[in-house]
Amino acid sequence: MHTPSINDAEDSVDDLHALLGACARKLVADDDAQAFSDWFVEAVRHLAPALIAQAIEPGQLARVLARAIYGITPLPSNAYAPRRVPAPGRNEPCFCGSGRKYKHCCERLDAGNAFPNINMLRYVLDALPVARFAELPGSRAGLDALAHAAHEWDQEGAAPRAMALLEPFFAGDGPLGERHAPLFDELMNLYLDAGKERKRQALIEAALRRGDRALQSTAWQRRAVMLADQDRHDEAMEAFRRAQQLAPDDPALGFLEVSVLTGVGNLELARERAKFWLARARRADPPLSDEVFEILREAAADPAQAMLGVGRLREPALGQLIDFFSAAPAPAKCNLLDRSDDGTAELRPMPELAAAEARWREVFPQSKPPLTMLATGDAAAFDAAAPWLNLLQTEPLLWQSFDVLDDLAMAVNALGILGADRRIEAPLLERAVSLLRIAVQDDPGTQLPWGCIANRPALRCVFARLHAALDNDDLRRAQELAEWLVLQLNPNDNHGLRGTLARLYLAAEQPDRAIALTDRYPEDFAEVSLNRVLALFMGQRRGDALTAFADAARKHPVAVKMLLANNPRRPAGSGKYGITVGGAEEAWLYREQHIDLWRDCGALEWARQARKVLPRTSGPGP
Repeated sequence: MHTPSINDAEDSVDDLHALLGACARKLVADDDAQAFSDWFVEAVRHLAPALIAQAIEPGQLARVLARAIYGITPLPSNAYAPRRVPAPGRNEPCFCGSGRKYKHCCERLDAGNAFPNINMLRYVLDALPVARFAELPGSRAGLDALAHAAHEWDQEGAAPRAMALLEPFFAGDGPLGERHAPLFDELMNLYLDAGKERKRQALIEAALRRGDRALQSTAWQRRAVMLADQDRHDEAMEAFRRAQQLAPDDPALGFLEVSVLTGVGNLELARERAKFWLARARRADPPLSDEVFEILREAAADPAQAMLGVGRLREPALGQLIDFFSAAPAPAKCNLLDRSDDGTAELRPMPELAAAEARWREVFPQSKPPLTMLATGDAAAFDAAAPWLNLLQTEPLLWQSFDVLDDLAMAVNALGILGADRRIEAPLLERAVSLLRIAVQDDPGTQLPWGCIANRPALRCVFARLHAALDNDDLRRAQELAEWLVLQLNPNDNHGLRGTLARLYLAAEQPDRAIALTDRYPEDFAEVSLNRVLALFMGQRRGDALTAFADAARKHPVAVKMLLANNPRRPAGSGKYGITVGGAEEAWLYREQHIDLWRDCGALEWARQARKVLPRTSGPGP
């Protein structure tokens, strides 16, 4: 007799899925084993005939399959655990009804596993209304099987049902343990994809408050990733250390540490830690997966490339983009300048490039933001990447377009894949910088006002490249680009870079340049006003510094108080709802970015003494 297996149904996966779903519905309604077997003999013929098509005695095989499915199906009446039907004695009549002894009939077939790796709990859950999910936390349902069901629903577009399945396990105040980790991880992923940030935070808090050491470590790991995604790298490393203290032998920690260090740009330490975790991997229990081991091995040589490799697996279109970009033609003069009577100019693509850009707009879904920032939070372009990737491949002229480079850099940025910033986003932006240099090379004093829509893609790319340099502590490159934007291309400074440029001058011990810059922007924001005070102090113009400080204390009292405070607290909600001019968030941000400059040159203590003799101003303190 033919031995059944799932491989027999490879050409009928949909039929098998339909059969198992029908089986679950039948057993949820009536879990009598004999009644199910009788029903199955007819059902299999109609729903999945391939399962018994090769059998000499199809009816007999159907009974064996019915018994196998019954034995692996978690039954609601049995606390969501399977209830196996005892096998007949070897000399007793076979259950299939053939009249032969069990040992001479179905014993051999019955001993095998006809349905390996089938999660029947998922099919049972399909048959239940959401209201019954509340029964599951107190049941004997397998938690790995529950997490798998939730994951499958998510992949099939039923994320709300998946969340409703998992959320009851974390309701209330009962203890949580390591066994809940698969559910925790899956629910965290669901909340992430749905943009439910508050629920993610609440779930982490529940795991930290009610979990055992293993689950608390998992929660700290998740918090570390969240903080790293928000560029709060110091806090991310602290969360990692908390996770490591709770579960020092967790093999997942190696990947996490290397990821956080790579995200913060500390590539040398990331390499060393990857080597450390590789050495530990040889005695890890449980052992590292082959995938994680390979990532750590690559990270020991090039952390950014290793993290990007992980991202390329998640997003294959990103890998294609990187490959196409590596073959892009050299930057060339394909953009012209239309000059105005006031001396400003507007970028205009040459006719052939303009025609290619029109075709690009038909296949690329990215919308242009009205703001100067690159980040839009929209990676929709990668959901249907084939059309625009094909166009890039067939029309290499598009690599000369500011519009295209701006689009691609925004889409890559929105993906949030570690390593992509250095391997593809920064090179795209750098290419835009090169193209702009070529476009204005005949008139180095050209101004490109932000108010002209056609100039925005190029200016946004330069601005984003500047911020990438800041993130990587490449202060010389950041200063060069900031000077180009503020002092030449866009003196109106729609990007708000004058304060940043002044800070770069101060960090480079160039106070005279900072003074000249701030002279151009009187009556400005707190950042520029306070940096002028600091520049005058560093330039040994103490009298002018005192006058400027008195003016700043009068106009920006919150920022001055925050700067001079010994241990101010971060404002509640800082960074969540934007920055209010004159508010505590603006003051906190200034202090964070400049406190070392003030302290190292002695200006902080000087300002504290000077503040004592100045007239007091009203306003909230830090």
